Amino acid sequence: MRFITFQTDDRQLPLQNIRLPHIILDMHTMKLKRPATLLITALSLGVAAQDCSIPFTLPLFQVQVDSNVVYGSAVQYNGSTVELAMNIYKPVGDGQTERPLAVVVHGGGFYEGNRNEMNELCHGLASSGWAAATISYRLGFYGNGIVGPPYAYDPAEIHRAIYRAMQDTKGAVRFLKGRHEQDSTSTTNVFLVGFSAGAITALQAGYMTAPAQKPDVCGAIGQVQHFFNFYPRPDLGDVDGSLNQNGHSAGIVGVVSIFGAIADTSWITLDGPALYTYHQTGDPIVACGHNRPYWGIGLGIPDNFPYLYGSCAIDVRMQHLGPAPGRYLFHPFSGNEHDLDDPAGILLEASGWMRDLFCTTTTALPPDPVAGRFAVYPNPTNGLVHTDLRPGTFYTLQDAYGRTVRNGKFTGEPMDLGVLPDGVYWLQADLPSGHYGLRLLKVE
Repeated sequence: MRFITFQTDDRQLPLQNIRLPHIILDMHTMKLKRPATLLITALSLGVAAQDCSIPFTLPLFQVQVDSNVVYGSAVQYNGSTVELAMNIYKPVGDGQTERPLAVVVHGGGFYEGNRNEMNELCHGLASSGWAAATISYRLGFYGNGIVGPPYAYDPAEIHRAIYRAMQDTKGAVRFLKGRHEQDSTSTTNVFLVGFSAGAITALQAGYMTAPAQKPDVCGAIGQVQHFFNFYPRPDLGDVDGSLNQNGHSAGIVGVVSIFGAIADTSWITLDGPALYTYHQTGDPIVACGHNRPYWGIGLGIPDNFPYLYGSCAIDVRMQHLGPAPGRYLFHPFSGNEHDLDDPAGILLEASGWMRDLFCTTTTALPPDPVAGRFAVYPNPTNGLVHTDLRPGTFYTLQDAYGRTVRNGKFTGEPMDLGVLPDGVYWLQADLPSGHYGLRLLKVE
């Protein structure tokens, strides 16, 4: 088993049991390598009001964990019953009564994986002001009679495994909404965050909402035959599942799909959840285009898997739909791994994207009043900043909380921001034509 380490507080902490993809999940050590996309101006999108004095991307709080919280039980592919649980992470001392909620779904090919693999991510989110829950869901499907998963008996087995996972995820969302007072969470600003098989699950849960979308193979179909043994495949029930039908819907604001795929892109509509996707374009496990899972591995594994639409194929659909600004972000990477090329930067990008869906501004800073009144470069910067402002111009530099960190007159020399913490800043200048400002991003 591969161990991944990250540095924090002078300690090396192993992230154990990270299955493909192996992801560095601690947000405390995130270094922003693709910061420009974090500066999308958020629009008012009709979601519930939220306390946006918190940036939701910085580790500001201690964390409380409720582990092994049972949210129901369900019948598995082989007729046995399994108990389903989650680990819930919440910030301490944040003062929020309606925390945004991220429901995180692990990967593992629908036959392996564990919710605990996402504990570090959920801890990082909670330290930044989110409530986050990593959930278990039903795993397993019938193999071909000679070998088990990832070899499948037929494509119907994979469709049914995805469907069961989707039903469980919706049940988990309803369960968490049902205890929103206990967790001080919003019932509106809820997101699904999935990796690999978990992203496939999240996409289906977000966009398979109508009874007509239920795949035919998720009804009662022919038995599985392994030599002289026969195994029934009963109807799997409604697309919403039966878990925790407590009066709350399983509706969500957005989906974060990290190398996921969907069975039918026509399910994605403009009135559905907002969408963030990341994918390496040559991913051999979950294709970025239209292909079977494990297409790049071969060995007969993909033969009985259904064709799915990955992030590149989804992008074609999204470009056709033309979603509103901020409602969709596709982050492709030219690579051939089932992995994140920049784990810290991408997870920070995704959390910033989620935040911008419910915050009317990206930080406590005011919006840009007028673009192009003066220029600052490079932006983002790791130290020295140049500007075309005249010497003698009064300026103020504020941090993300609106605190003034510098002020005075420009001297004509570059400003050195190297001693300031990484983050978003607001540079304001008094010009003859008025008072103007621009955002600056300081990164290491």
